[in-house]
Amino acid sequence: MKELKKHVRTLFDLSEKEAEIFLSQFTRVSLSKNDVFMPTGKVCHTIGLIEKGLMKCVYHRNGEETVFEFAYENSFISDYYSFVTLTPSEKEIRCLEDTIVHTISRESLEKLGKEHVFIESMSRKINERLFLRMHERLKSMLLDPAAERYQKLVAERQDLTQRIPQYLIASYLNVKPETISRIRKKISNRP
Repeated sequence: MKELKKHVRTLFDLSEKEAEIFLSQFTRVSLSKNDVFMPTGKVCHTIGLIEKGLMKCVYHRNGEETVFEFAYENSFISDYYSFVTLTPSEKEIRCLEDTIVHTISRESLEKLGKEHVFIESMSRKINERLFLRMHERLKSMLLDPAAERYQKLVAERQDLTQRIPQYLIASYLNVKPETISRIRKKISNRP
């Protein structure tokens, strides 16, 4: 929890006391590999903050899985669309590794927001970051070649390519697994 507090303080420019207040309403949950954090079809009323582990967010269509995003240490995780609109989730969030996640309910978060002004500022910053991240991802999917999208993923977290199976990386980048093999081969052959 110490690392999470440090991360939250830095991310939102909070004092030690503010970070403690915010994190005090979170509950530590241990999940195993393949456990579902958020199932398809249920309204999401929870936001998680990952201490350790890795999750994937996927859409299911015609028996196929399409990876929307990965979440790992120090990442917030939720079906934010479902959380905001109060509509059933269209995606599933599942653990790729044994995971420790700290969760907060909508009710607790709203209560905190009413009691502490700085929570509103945090909420705005989270919304801005989510928008910017989705904008960059969409722009990259439309404009960047697959190799560049792969390199951006690696630049974000180099260890992800060791932790995530190649077929899931391919799904996330919207390419075939063979394309990932070719990209990796080109990168490893560079002087």
